Amino acid sequence: MSNVTIRDIAKALNIAPSTVSSCLNGDTAKRRISQKRIEEVRKKADEMGYIPNMLASRIFKRNRKKYFGLVIKNDTAMNSIPSILNDIISDFNSQSDCDYAILYSSSDNLFDTIKNGVGLGIKDFIILGYLRGEDFKNINFSKLPEINIYAANYYFDDSDCEIDIIAHKIGFARDEYYQKLKAFLEKSSYGPVTMVQAVEKGQKTPKNLDDVYYQVSAIKNLFRFGYESLAPEILKKIQNGKCRTLLLRNDSLAIGVMEYLLEKGIKIPDDVAIIGFNNAPFSAYAKVPLSSISLPLQENVQELLSDILQERKIKKSIKKQPTLILRKSTPREWDWSQFDEKIIFE
Repeated sequence: MSNVTIRDIAKALNIAPSTVSSCLNGDTAKRRISQKRIEEVRKKADEMGYIPNMLASRIFKRNRKKYFGLVIKNDTAMNSIPSILNDIISDFNSQSDCDYAILYSSSDNLFDTIKNGVGLGIKDFIILGYLRGEDFKNINFSKLPEINIYAANYYFDDSDCEIDIIAHKIGFARDEYYQKLKAFLEKSSYGPVTMVQAVEKGQKTPKNLDDVYYQVSAIKNLFRFGYESLAPEILKKIQNGKCRTLLLRNDSLAIGVMEYLLEKGIKIPDDVAIIGFNNAPFSAYAKVPLSSISLPLQENVQELLSDILQERKIKKSIKKQPTLILRKSTPREWDWSQFDEKIIFE
């Protein structure tokens, strides 16, 4: 835990500790503290690595249980998380020697979320949600005490930034998997394959005529975006014979595209096969049950929980393979025997 106190900050700025307390706690109106002073105090607090000693931390210290922070990262790739969150929480509740706090975060306040968790007395953070090395670029770990961060569904993408000191990364090589799947489909004459991928805000869209890209930061409703924006472009590819199989990196996106294509008379899977990503619970109940790629997120968290509580050494990078769930949006007669990855037929 950080040893920096309000008195240390006050001494560094040569002001009263009560002024520092008011600036950090938002109680400045009655004392008529200027905005300039407030910003000065908060900046100095960040520079010195001050972490608020919240009331909860005093409560936690009375208990010998191990405390975890379950960080739910709010982004466009969270479709599958709500469906398994109850199971993950049940796993925590079943452990008599641990407890947890649920913390919500977006990419731009991940540091504040972790810092607040540290203020609660938490040293182990398990992060759920689409997480990239880019999310950690602005985190200054020198301002935090020694903590452990576990990215439970990390994507080892080619475009990601690898920063070894950031966290324990548990996930799979998504780009590698998609390229392998695409190569298999085209070699088996189940192509041509179109991949629908996202690029982050500020990234340059790759120029690849076989793929469709979209800016993830501009999308609020992926189903609607798939239906209104992506599907018309994909329909042209199908009609021109340039797409036999469609790989989309989100199930909501895939079902939005599917709805549009069905309305236009495209038969699924006869005219085009569709495979989504994340195996969201609604995927099996689409008009044409959607094939999807399922990640072992719950299993990752269960293993992490067990390893941490048993004080087993956890590797910095753990790559696991997903499961391809095949439903009616891909032809039943296709032969998958040469695709050496885990497959389940539903």
